[in-house]
Parts: sequence; structure tokens; C-alpha cells
Amino acid sequence: MAKAFRELVGVSPSTASTKDSVLIIIDAQNEYANGHLKTENVASTRKAIASLLQKYRATSAPIVHIVHSVPAGAPVFTPDTDLAKEFSELAPKEDEKVISKEQPGSFTGTDLDEYLKGTGIRKLVLTGYMAHVCVSTTARQADEKGYDVVLAEGAIGDRDIPGAKAEDVVRMTLVELSDAFGSVVKAEDIN
Repeated sequence: MAKAFRELVGVSPSTASTKDSVLIIIDAQNEYANGHLKTENVASTRKAIASLLQKYRATSAPIVHIVHSVPAGAPVFTPDTDLAKEFSELAPKEDEKVISKEQPGSFTGTDLDEYLKGTGIRKLVLTGYMAHVCVSTTARQADEKGYDVVLAEGAIGDRDIPGAKAEDVVRMTLVELSDAFGSVVKAEDIN
């Protein structure tokens, strides 16, 4: 059986708990439930993200909500519509960090790195949408910045794209990221 690149260079797989990580919710917006970018596993991923959010809130652990923003009139995440809003069950509380981004990577043009440094925590649990775009880009950026990246399997979604079904896109994205950029942990195993 092939070995992961991380294993070959001596990086051990990570685990995560609410005590040693920051929860990052990427683009969990209504666009992925009701818009042009509707994801195939939105019901189950929303539930998994909401469960993780409850666990992090119960322990007062740091939580970051990343929200994708676009110019007025855009056909996706249309500003000032329900499509641009975060899923209602995930709405941020007053003490939770909210970051608006305009690019796939959550670090690009935002204060995410500065905020994370302020927490003193180097482990990030990534959840959200879409696996092959914003989650993947953010995971790679985080790894480059020296963070310990954990991808919450079951709490990351995607849509069917030309040439691939959503479940295959998510599976392959997680396989690829776990080879070189982070660890994949089942969402329900993060406590």
C-alpha cells in the first residue's frame, strides 16, 4: 500500500478536540442549499457542522465564520439576498469572529492569520464548502503558514461538477489534502 507524503517525511496524523483547536466554518451560506451552487450533501454536512459548532460553543473554544462576498448583481452569493447569508443554525454569536473574503483562500486579503496568531492555537479544524475550491485552498494556505490542519470529514461538502459527482469530488479532495497538507478526522470524533 502506498504511503502518504506526510508519512514519508515523518509527519504524524493529527487528531483534534475543542481544547486544542480553532473551528473554522468556510462559506456555510444559503447559496449551497438553494442557489446555483447547490451541494449534494448539504443536509448532512449542515448537521455535522452544527454539531461541531455546538461542541466548540460548549467549551468556549475559538470559532471563525468565513463568509464569501461578491460584487452587487453577482449570480451566486448575491449580496443583500438570503443566498449570501450563513445557514440560520450556524449564525455567529456576538463573541465569534466573522471574516468576509472575496477569494477562495480564507487567508487572502483577510485578517484570519492575525486573528489565529492572537489565539495562540496552531491547530485548525476546517469545515464548509466547497471541498475542491475554498476548503482546499484554505487548507493549503494554512499548511504553508505552519498551522496543523484537520479536515472534518462529513462536515465538508461539494456539488456535482462537470466530469465528477459531488461525493467523488469530496472524497478525492480529502485524499489529496491528507497526502500532503493535513489530517482527515471524522467530524463526530472531534470532541
